This record gives sequence, C-alpha cells and structure tokens, in this order.
Amino acid sequence: MKFSIFHFPFSIIVGCLLFTACTSRINVDHIPVNIEVQRFDRDLQAVVADTSLLPAMRERYSTFFEPYNTSLIGIGNSHHPFYIAMLNKFMNSPVVKMAYDEVERVFPDEKALNAALTGGFRHLKYFFPDIHIPEVYAYVSGFNEAIVLTDSVIGVGLDRFLGDTCSLYNQLEIPRFLQYNMRPERIPIECLQRWLCSYYYLEDGVMTTLLQEMIYDGKIWYVTKQCFPNVADTLLFGFRPEQLAWCRSYEAGMWAYLLENQELYTNNQFTIHKYVGDAPFTAAFARESPGKAVVWLGYRIVEAYMKRNKSTTLPELMSIDAQTILRGSRYNP
Repeated sequence: MKFSIFHFPFSIIVGCLLFTACTSRINVDHIPVNIEVQRFDRDLQAVVADTSLLPAMRERYSTFFEPYNTSLIGIGNSHHPFYIAMLNKFMNSPVVKMAYDEVERVFPDEKALNAALTGGFRHLKYFFPDIHIPEVYAYVSGFNEAIVLTDSVIGVGLDRFLGDTCSLYNQLEIPRFLQYNMRPERIPIECLQRWLCSYYYLEDGVMTTLLQEMIYDGKIWYVTKQCFPNVADTLLFGFRPEQLAWCRSYEAGMWAYLLENQELYTNNQFTIHKYVGDAPFTAAFARESPGKAVVWLGYRIVEAYMKRNKSTTLPELMSIDAQTILRGSRYNP
C-alpha cells in the first residue's frame, strides 16, 4: 500500500502566527518567555539505536518519560526488564515508522514553531503574570493523543498535525472534519488553549448548563484571540471559511433557536454534547454549520461583554460566571 503526503514547509505555514508576534498591538518583547520545543521523538530514536542512553533519557524527561511509556504508547515502565524489547517493537511497527518519516518531512526543524509558541505564550504571560510557562516536548505516539499535559510540560504529538491533506489520515479512517484541524499551524493555538484550561476549568457534572459550556469555551477562544491578535478567525475557531461565513450570516437565527427551544439552561449532558462536541456540523442547525457553532456564539457573547466592560482584565473575565457575562453583554444579534 502506497502512502503519500503533500505539504508546504512549516516555516511558511505558520507565517501568520509569526506575523502576529511582530505586529501585536501590545509589545511583549520584554516578557521573559522563550519556548524551545524539545524533540523527545528524536531522542527516543537515539535510545533505540544506543540503549546506554536510556538513563539520560529518564533524567532529561523526568516528568514525561514514564507517562509516555505507560499511557501514550502502552509499553510499560522503562525499568521493566522487557522495556527495550517492547520499545523496539513499537518503534519498528509499520504505522509508527511511517509516522516518524512524515514527522521528519513536515517538521525538519523547530524554528518556526518555537517563534509561534513564544509569541503566544509571551502574550499569555503578559495578561496572566502568575501563570507558569511550560516546557514543550514533541513526540510521536502512533497517531494517538494530539496534546497531553503534566504539571510543567505540554506534550505535542506531531503525528497528529501532519496537515489536512495527509493521506495517512484517510488510511487510518480519521473523519474528514477532524482532519481539517490536524495542521501544523494549529499547534500553538491548541497548546495555549489546553494550558489555559488547566488553570481555569469548568466542573463537569449534571448541573452544567449549555450556557455555562458556551461561555466557558467562549472565554478560552477570547483569550486565545488576545494572545494571537492577528490570527485568522478560521484558524482560531478551526472552522472552514464557508462555515464561519454561515455563522456570521445566521448568528441571530442560532440565538433565536436556542431561546425559543429553551436550550440555554438545559443540563442534559447528551443534549449539551450535541451542541459542543466534535461533529461535522451542528445537527440542530444546518449541514452548512460547523460543529460547535454555539461555542462561536459563546465567544460573541464574551466579546460583547468585554466591549462594554473595558476595564475587566482577562484573569477577572475567567472568574466571572456565565449568567453575569450574558447579562452584562446585552447580547442581541
């Protein structure tokens, strides 16, 4: 079976994010944040070639190495006597070998990714001075998790960001609507959002309402927009251009539907998931709509609130409850 992939160089792909760092309305050059992605994937290959490097691998990636072994690729703890044999089996499997080949082709170096992450996280540190800035490790897991977190590390599965034209994704039967965001330029956005969510999270449970979910995700998108102020909305939201155009055309209609059907305050988790879960479109609206279209409404409500409450800081925004934001926004599309 023949696999192929067509892609632009990553340095060109993330140009818009680098442009963001250079043209932001806020000067963050003085913020002491410099992210350099550590190539865990390459260092693991070195261990396979020379097992004497295993102790150094454990030490260098002390908080990440064992979770990677046990949870991400499921081969067991590195102190197990059969660990090297299991590692070799994993690394020499056809799928993983193809993943490594494509990762090297799409990500030959880290310069562009470092610059994009540094720009976004400098903004995050500017707005949230007390937030800890993580290290970022790049790994290959055989197309498992895209982003994983520890207390101090963001792990990025590069094989989940090979580009939406990567033929491997079709062979793996990953749905097309998910492939659209499996692009290199999404990495800085998803890293920043996941890290922010680890500091400010919405409690799960039967009492969570659709409005709470909408506003929470809307806050995350709003903060991300401030950290990448010139990034295209299609990239920020992960919508295709025609889907974003649909949202803008039918904003009032979506809002009216939620009000008329009394959906805002439902705490039925199955119903909520239909609105905020990953999907090719939002079933309650139209096939032309994106999945998570109501989250875009949540962003618009948060945006309206912040326009009316200009003195509110982003940390303060994250602590304000959904009902207060809705009421203070005077949202009426």
